[in-house]
Amino acid sequence: MLSILSRLLQEHKKEIIFFASLFILDRLIKNYLLNLLAENQLNSIRLNNFFEVVLVWNKGISYGLFPQESYIGQILIILVSLIICIWITKFIIISETKYRKITLILILSGATSNIFDRLIYGAVADLFHFEIASYSWYVFNVADVYIVSGLIILIYAFIYPNIKKKP
Repeated sequence: MLSILSRLLQEHKKEIIFFASLFILDRLIKNYLLNLLAENQLNSIRLNNFFEVVLVWNKGISYGLFPQESYIGQILIILVSLIICIWITKFIIISETKYRKITLILILSGATSNIFDRLIYGAVADLFHFEIASYSWYVFNVADVYIVSGLIILIYAFIYPNIKKKP
């Protein structure tokens, strides 16, 4: 078992470094902004006419859907998310397409960081809000950007399956 794990770590060193870099970047940004807001006793920081940093605790899934206020609900979201992350990891390992690996790592790093939030805070810290005139976009975080970007590239890779196979 240890030799299999060692072999996987050696074979997927680039993917692990990419994943860790994305995960750490999201954690650093969240921690910095959470501390900044808390230390200055602020609910939000408006940077210009269309962008603000605002703390919203998301107890649901994407876009705040299916909010789970109960402890059991949060555990259920974490367990389902972990199962999905394990499934994604399996596809990263077996994928021969560079673009598919990149996409899946983007999704995995974002999902893992959001799971980390749930374990620490009981909810996901969403911090960025855009609004133009009367149009207001949902509040999101860097991990959400990873997930959405990954999904967009993944859809592209399925539409155009003849992308170069070797990473």
